[in-house]
Amino acid sequence: MTNASLTRRHFLAAAAATGAAAAATPALAASSQNAAAPAKWDLTVDVVVCGAGGAGLMAACQVYDKKGSVVVFDKSYSPYESATRMCGGLYTAYGSAIQKREKAHDSWQEFAHDIMDYGSYMSLKEPVELFAKHSGEAFDWLENHGLAPHHLEKYAGHSNLRAIRQESYQGKDYIDVLVKEIKNRKIRIYEGTPLTRIFFDQKKNTVTGIEATNIDTGKKIRVRAKRGVIMATGGITGTPESLDFWVPSVAGKGVQIGCSANDGSALRVACRDVGTPLSHMQYIASYPCGVVISGRRGPYCRFWYFTNAGGILINKNGKRFVSEKEGICHITPHLAGNPGGYHIVFMDKKIYDETRKHYKVGALIGLPSWNDERLEEEFKLGKNFFRANTLEEFCKQSGVDLKGLKEQLEKWNKDVEAKNDSQFGRTDMKTKIDMNGPFYGIKMYPWNNLSCGGFRVTDHLQVLGWDLKPVKGLYAAGETVAGVHGAFYCGGNACGFAHTSGYMAGQIVMGRTDV
Repeated sequence: MTNASLTRRHFLAAAAATGAAAAATPALAASSQNAAAPAKWDLTVDVVVCGAGGAGLMAACQVYDKKGSVVVFDKSYSPYESATRMCGGLYTAYGSAIQKREKAHDSWQEFAHDIMDYGSYMSLKEPVELFAKHSGEAFDWLENHGLAPHHLEKYAGHSNLRAIRQESYQGKDYIDVLVKEIKNRKIRIYEGTPLTRIFFDQKKNTVTGIEATNIDTGKKIRVRAKRGVIMATGGITGTPESLDFWVPSVAGKGVQIGCSANDGSALRVACRDVGTPLSHMQYIASYPCGVVISGRRGPYCRFWYFTNAGGILINKNGKRFVSEKEGICHITPHLAGNPGGYHIVFMDKKIYDETRKHYKVGALIGLPSWNDERLEEEFKLGKNFFRANTLEEFCKQSGVDLKGLKEQLEKWNKDVEAKNDSQFGRTDMKTKIDMNGPFYGIKMYPWNNLSCGGFRVTDHLQVLGWDLKPVKGLYAAGETVAGVHGAFYCGGNACGFAHTSGYMAGQIVMGRTDV
């Protein structure tokens, strides 16, 4: 085959044969048949935004504020059915007004380095640097438009003080701001109307518009986008089926959590109609803190609040297996080597009570709907939450090996006295665990909540096509973008990137160039 004959069709066919672009193979059958435009457009606007979570709504507001006409299509029926709504309210940002008020040292270069380093240098430069540079700008927009109370907090993986936590521990606060601003601007959201087709002029390498189909009525709406289409359609963790399909390595394992609309269907539409390859699909943000309540559903436990007070992480053998100060996503791979694939945060009553002084149940468990009464019910069930007066009773409830746990506690307490963690090098050895009890423990599995794969983009958030050249008129924001987190997700970066990329995409499509 000569270079001249290496056409788009031949390229994709060869890639499909080797498995290198399996996700893009539907484009073989559909791309050459796709029209550049329908016979008639139902609507014409400057920008079409697909997705009404944090990234999509932020993008729509920016388009409007730059004097552009914009419409939003969403598979869900409410912006409150989104990944932003479901997050714990942590947003990482450099250069924000709150950082300046607190006189926190930071730089965008250090922020970008932390992202790359935590992700084992598997991140992509373009989205990481855009995020690091403009995250504070985007956060200040939210704060200036009435964001609920928040504070800076230290967070593992971030070398500087840049993690901003909502006092409510809820991503709902961000959606509240965006919903209000969308209404103020009278921007139309077509709910329950997902993307079903992208109109693509192959000769001009340009996306001209989209088709969206109402789930309830089947009515199709074809919209011309004069300036561009912004894909902010979320990730692939919405259902156990979608998660297992896209990431076979976690199939059937741990807790699955996500907005049900985030099933990757929009990614498949783009692969089919435009031939966009996908990247980093093997990586997933998996926290080692999922509590299995029903099937593969359940809340997560912020165990680091307990370990910061002196608790330890143990496996079924009663042994520690990692430093409790390790970044949480770096702990997850260790669970695969633990008997049963889980671990338990273990503590005495003193440590438990000290933690409870500072945190409500909703902050510790990660579900605002949980309260003390619900937590008490779980302790009484004794399936995931354990409370016992003696080690023997604790081990009988939890299935932990008694001999191993006794040996571990003796070892831990000796190391606390010596102020030297001889096992894993933990440096905050201050609190002994009372061997006389009472004792508390919470069992946790991997909690799969965020995909790290999607479209590759330029430093202007333009989606790259089959030839790794930007597709004109097609942009991506939020969880739809690949390579932000690399191999491991560091807390706060998903929410931060969603809003920052939406903020920048909306402005870039309207002409902003200083990125």
